[in-house]
Amino acid sequence: MTSQHDSAVRFRELHIPGTPLALANAWDAASARVVAATGAPAVATTSAGVAWGLGAADGD
Repeated sequence: MTSQHDSAVRFRELHIPGTPLALANAWDAASARVVAATGAPAVATTSAGVAWGLGAADGD
């Protein structure tokens, strides 16, 4: 299993000046697995996506 530090270092390495980093947003574990299965270098999320995935309003 990759440590949190190793994951953070890898994520930082994805940030290359002048090269956009486009990330797909997941709203739950299943959608995160789908994004990861596409070969995406990382998976993003939003508070709204998670909240709406749980049937709640954002900020609740």
